[in-house]
Amino acid sequence: MPTERKYPYKQKVVSIGGGTGHFAWLQGVVKYNQPELNAAVVGTWDSGGSSGELRVKEGILPPGDYMQCLLALMENEEQLQEAIIILRDRTDGHPLVNRLAARSEKAHHGVEGGINGLRQLFRVNGQILPVSLIDTDLRAETRQGISLNQEHIIDTVGNNPNFTLEDEISRIYLDVSAEANPKVLSALAEADKIIFPPGSPYTSIFPHLLVNDIPDAILNSPGTLVAVLNLMTTSGEDHHLTTASRWLSVFQYYLRDRQWIEKTGRSRIDYLVVNANHINEEVLNIYQNQGQHPIEIDIDECLEQAPGIKIIPANLANYSRYSHILRHDPDILAKTVLAL
Repeated sequence: MPTERKYPYKQKVVSIGGGTGHFAWLQGVVKYNQPELNAAVVGTWDSGGSSGELRVKEGILPPGDYMQCLLALMENEEQLQEAIIILRDRTDGHPLVNRLAARSEKAHHGVEGGINGLRQLFRVNGQILPVSLIDTDLRAETRQGISLNQEHIIDTVGNNPNFTLEDEISRIYLDVSAEANPKVLSALAEADKIIFPPGSPYTSIFPHLLVNDIPDAILNSPGTLVAVLNLMTTSGEDHHLTTASRWLSVFQYYLRDRQWIEKTGRSRIDYLVVNANHINEEVLNIYQNQGQHPIEIDIDECLEQAPGIKIIPANLANYSRYSHILRHDPDILAKTVLAL
């Protein structure tokens, strides 16, 4: 599906993530990078809400994350707005967007065919690739021994009456051994840049590194590796990741970056992109009342534990007074990362 618009960047970019952080990244990158060169890698362990329910009832891989990517990769703003208005309508208790995904998977006898059918329908040039084609559940344990057996339970661990803020997640794992999607491995091998966008660390970011061969594919890829730090902690799963170095340490563990450092003398993570602009005190109060706090950027500690990494500050924080949500600015994020 060729495009006539001129784009300032023509990089093979693979992003790995989920949720609103991945959506923000894709919304930005599709404006500045040749669209057909963008590939979004999504998880297959979503267990909550409509996506999780359809996964069980319809026997499909959960559509929530890949449908968000499909919307974000639409190149026309008017098309995106119309899609959001129409597809958020509900039928039989499910958003139409998820029903459409389920129907496409059934019609094309699998998730890959289903996604490509929807890409054709909506004229989306970018690729959307499930990290694995295996149906998996994400599980976690806390330091005090609480077991969390599905993704949506990990996401809302703060609501668990047995969980206290003195506790924290100690490990995550998949319930079955999941083989990597060969198309993801090929995309990583050919990538100019590999991006981990902002997102819930234990449910949207780190779990991709539990899939067989994904860490090795990233470590051995020629692509520049860029991680984007969240603006705030959450009140649940990552409340203890209060500094950039603590977030980075967990990311390094699942990536196996310490072994890479022993082998090469430097971190495999080339850049860590962090927020640099001031967040209004009124906005901070709103989030802090919900148990969320800005992540401290402790640069010296990051440089010590990840030799060779470069910390890139940018004015990323954008507060929408309409939706009352603090998010990364898609345009600034995309332009910052693509320029590295």
